[in-house]
Parts: sequence; C-alpha cells; structure tokens
Amino acid sequence: MPTIIYPPSIPWSWMFQRPQQLLGRFSASGQTVLYEDLGNFSNPGISPLSPSLLLCQGTSALTVPHLRPRILWLTVPSHINLIENYDPDLVVYDAVDEPKEEFASWAPYYPTILEKADLIICSSGSIYDYFITRHPHVHLIPNGVDYVHFSPSPPYRPTDLPTGKPIAGYSGAIAPWIDWELLKVVIQENPGINFVFLGALFQLNKFPLQFKNAFYLGLKSYRELPTYLHHFDVGLIPFLQTEMTKGCNPIKLYEYYAAGIRVLGTPLPELLTIPKINLEINPQLFSLRLRHLLEEKDLHKAERMAYAQANDWSERAGRILQHISKRANTNRNSV
Repeated sequence: MPTIIYPPSIPWSWMFQRPQQLLGRFSASGQTVLYEDLGNFSNPGISPLSPSLLLCQGTSALTVPHLRPRILWLTVPSHINLIENYDPDLVVYDAVDEPKEEFASWAPYYPTILEKADLIICSSGSIYDYFITRHPHVHLIPNGVDYVHFSPSPPYRPTDLPTGKPIAGYSGAIAPWIDWELLKVVIQENPGINFVFLGALFQLNKFPLQFKNAFYLGLKSYRELPTYLHHFDVGLIPFLQTEMTKGCNPIKLYEYYAAGIRVLGTPLPELLTIPKINLEINPQLFSLRLRHLLEEKDLHKAERMAYAQANDWSERAGRILQHISKRANTNRNSV
C-alpha cells in the first residue's frame, strides 16, 4: 500500500475541511497517511489517530518508517517547491480555490505545478476548465460530506443558540468573500429571524455585523457542528459573485443537506445545478425568499438528504484513489 504525505498546511483540529476529510478516507481505505500538522508543539512527536493515520506534530513525516510508493499530497501551491525535500514517487496537487483575489498570491506557483505535478485533482468546474487544457492528467472531484456524521438528529440543543425565533444559519469561514452588504439588508429587514454564524475569522479582524438578531458564536468543533446545523431552519451561502468564488464548491452545501435543512444562497456557478436549492442575488429578493421558506412546508427534505448521501467523502476518496493507482502504475511502467 502507498504512503501519502501531507506537508504542514492546515491544523488537523481546525476547520475540518477537504484535506482532513480526504486524507482520513485514504487512511480508512488502507493507505498509510502521514499528516504533518501545522502549529507550534512543545513536545514534538508522532500522534496516531489510527494505525494508518499519524499526525506528525513538530517533526517530519520522513522520520516515520513507511513503505513506498511515497505520494506527496499538496493543497498549498507554494508547497510545489518542497518536492525535493520529500523525494516522492508521485505528486498530486488538489486544487481547491481559484488563484485570484484573496488567493492571488497562489498564481505565481501555477507554472511549476503544471510542470511538476503528476496528477491534478480539481474541486470545481472552473478550476477544472483551467487545468484540463494545460495538463495531461486532470480530474474533477467536487467536495462532499460525511453523511453519517451530519445526518442523525442530535440529542440536545446547544445552549448558546438563540431561542424564540426561526434561525437562518451560516457555517464556515467568516471571510471577505461573504456578501456582508447583502446580509446587512436581509438582517435589518427580518427582525423576526435570528441569524447565527459559526466559524473562524479569516482575513478579518472582527465579526462585521452588529445587529440584535445577528449572533456570532465562533468556531465550533467538528464533533459538535451537527448539533448546531440541525437547529437551523435555513442554511445560508451568501457569497459574493467574484472571480475567486466562481471556483467555490461549498462544503457547507453538502453538510446542510445532510442535516436535512433548506438552503438559500447566491447564484454561484457551482450551485446552479444543485437540486432543490434556493438562489437569489438581489438583497430584497433574498430576504423575501428567506421569509417564504420559513412560511412554507418543507416537502423536499428526503431528496436533499439523498443528494448529500450520494456525495459522501468516501465516494470522492474512492475515485481519487483509482486515479492515483492508475497514474502510479503508469509511472512505474515508464521507468
């Protein structure tokens, strides 16, 4: 079985996103995964999460005895310059965002990625469209969800959730790509709705909204996140329409759907084909649609949950491992 190494990019216990989900699934499928955790560790060492998933905290994955082929899994473009440090048999670049606006600093590394990556995985259609004309081994694998984690009804209600009104909730990075001006209008027009925001501040110094019916509850652990989502009446994806967000395939969409809740967002390209989603770009129409959703009977919960179940991370990881195996075999046969 191959060994997959992930250089320090995202703290394992931070917002549990695509890298942790996929690498965890790779491990569950029998691959050895050496995850170089990001952070300052007073006692550097190896922390096993399972026999085949090891957190390397303050120490190199190369100190862990492991079998080849050695696969280097990259999500940070600048890490393409670390290839020689790891002496990998295969380099996979997982492209998760457009190198524009908030991530414009990524763009200078793309020529090297095109030259040195053996395999490129893309999380959205626009990212795939860029790479497919420039590299011979490119595959579109959107984001997904841990359906078993998010679908069961929770046994309790978190005590910091506001009460007495329906909840329109947002879970994810509290970031500049959220349409804060739209939200200001919507929140002011709907004093009878509580707006709840969960997640870490990203490129922002403070939470941008100050309204009596807007609540920022901070970053919640992945373990407790479903207990919050199940108490949302509507899940929000209020993103700006930009060159960067056109490449966003929001993980929160799948998590909302797995929890069974209705979703209202702005019309990002990646959301246009999602069944039973609600999309508006005009603040007044967004506000009106939100009120209608809360007044209407929900007839499509089962369909939304079935969509989430069909898009589980295990399905995504399985497809990626097939591509890795095929590419690794091609590399071995060409030697």
